[in-house]
Amino acid sequence: MSALSRRIPFILNSLAAGTLALALAGCQTPSTQPGAQVPAAPGDALTANRQSAMRLISEARQLPSPQKDQTQLQAAAILYGLGDNATVRDTASNIDPEQLTDSEYAQYAHVYGSALAADDEFFTALDLVSAPRLEQSWFQIPATTALPLRNLRADLWSLMGDIDSGIKERQRIAGLPLDEQATYTNNDGLWQLLTQLPSKELRLRAEESLSPEMRAWYQLALLGRDTQADISTQLTALSRWRQQWPAHTAVQHPPQALQLLEQLASQPAQNVALLLPLSGPLGAAGHAIRDGFMAAYYSALDAGAPTPQVQVYDTGTEQPFEEIYQTAINNGAQAIVGPLDKSKVANLLATESLPVPTLALNYGDEGRLTDDLVQFGLAIEDEARQVAQQAYRQGHRQAMILAPESGWGQRGLQAFTEEWNRLGGSVSVSRNYKDSTNFSQLVSDALLIPESKKRERALRSKLATPLKFTPRRRGDVDMLFVLAQPQQARQIKPMLSFFYAGELPVYATSQVFAGNVDRQRDRDINGVRFTALPWLFEDDNQTKQNIVKQAAPAPAFARLYALGADAFRLYPRLPILRQFPDQQVYGLTGALSLTADGRIVREQIWAKIDKGAPVPITTNQAPSRLSDGSVRN
Repeated sequence: MSALSRRIPFILNSLAAGTLALALAGCQTPSTQPGAQVPAAPGDALTANRQSAMRLISEARQLPSPQKDQTQLQAAAILYGLGDNATVRDTASNIDPEQLTDSEYAQYAHVYGSALAADDEFFTALDLVSAPRLEQSWFQIPATTALPLRNLRADLWSLMGDIDSGIKERQRIAGLPLDEQATYTNNDGLWQLLTQLPSKELRLRAEESLSPEMRAWYQLALLGRDTQADISTQLTALSRWRQQWPAHTAVQHPPQALQLLEQLASQPAQNVALLLPLSGPLGAAGHAIRDGFMAAYYSALDAGAPTPQVQVYDTGTEQPFEEIYQTAINNGAQAIVGPLDKSKVANLLATESLPVPTLALNYGDEGRLTDDLVQFGLAIEDEARQVAQQAYRQGHRQAMILAPESGWGQRGLQAFTEEWNRLGGSVSVSRNYKDSTNFSQLVSDALLIPESKKRERALRSKLATPLKFTPRRRGDVDMLFVLAQPQQARQIKPMLSFFYAGELPVYATSQVFAGNVDRQRDRDINGVRFTALPWLFEDDNQTKQNIVKQAAPAPAFARLYALGADAFRLYPRLPILRQFPDQQVYGLTGALSLTADGRIVREQIWAKIDKGAPVPITTNQAPSRLSDGSVRN
């Protein structure tokens, strides 16, 4: 689950609390009589509030409009504050918004939109909170009503991947009269949006922005997601930024992530052990990760940052791993990065306690509820779950899946299916394939084209007149999730158009792109949306430049170099991720967050193939909806 996904329940609960307070203020009269009742206990208060809401709903049935609609709105606000989304939706759906004033309509959009979002109906919620009526009436809406609605709009746009709309909304919120906490909240929200942009995009916007305020924000976000900087270098850069922009809102009200940098700078590990297979079957992978780790190390060293002593140990030999680990401890290691081998990670998981913090570079079959071990790797499961979340948010509900029979393909298939079902989607068809598969037949069969042609033949046999007939694909599919390497994807995507499904949105994982631009061959996968390693777009990153210059990594190994570089940047930041689960470390492999059981989750950026080349997605790429509620590209 993405960091933003984890924030949504908190956001909506905060909005609900404010909504309840406003609603109760509108329907309660303070008692001024002597001997007034002592305030009810919390449980009694909730019961009283529910009773008040139900009484309003009952009274509304006897009232003419607009009093009827206003009373129902008051009841819906109370019920939403109590968390009763089902009754909120029933009540709000009976309100005629045309009978509401502009201010009442804003509250209606906030309450109803929040209830819809809480039930994962993000498209409908976004339509409601971005209605044209609101754009024409903001000046008539009190700030206390406008603020929670604008916060909801910003979070929905962010959740839907429309970063630019979210940024604009956060800018508008900044223009409202805000108290201290609201300013911190808005700055934190804007920061999280900006740091989703690739560094190259941030740099370009910082150069071209006509707004000094936003130019400073872009520079600050660039500083925050600098994938080559160690903590002390970031602090130095932050100090220079504050000197350049002393009156900026982020100086007085900094995003939470920046407030925590000083904490991380204290007591760094002076001796780090890197445990990797440099020989044996995993030797090539181990060398790539080591070189990525050391490239990040030397980038920090060249920048004048304090760096630890790094000792490298080969775990690819016949020496027992436990002995290698203990040798590193005996040699003074205060932190350990590795191992890579899945079986060795399992050994660590089976150990009751570890003597020093350890960052494993693979995942075992379970997590670990301790502070001594964190698991970090390039799990296909993270990408598959991210695809499921994004496709669901963009309104899709009926998935078609094509996956290879390989181990990684089946793991991705399982992760996507589990997440998709959990969200409420359904899998209409799922097909596995081999490298030798006839992809024309695979796609045709999955789309039920043979059945359509069979119906044609049956119809022709019954009619004596000439018949014009175009085969139809199955109608219970509104998106395709394809797990494929480039050579397979280039065969699958054209088949969709050939078999009357060219409008079907296609989502994929990062494996769909080979890593080097080949416009001629990749024209066949134009339009495919995929989760991409930030590495792909970080050409200006010094660590990446060092890796490319010294190792010239093949595209297949690029992600391993990125993993090594991120491991160097990640291990000293693990305490902050434990303390603040919503925080992320922006690396070359993705935005990294930590689960309660010690597993790093990667959230990659979104990209699409356009004219045979990958481009990052920064605006809402959701397909439009048809009149029947289905979606199209």
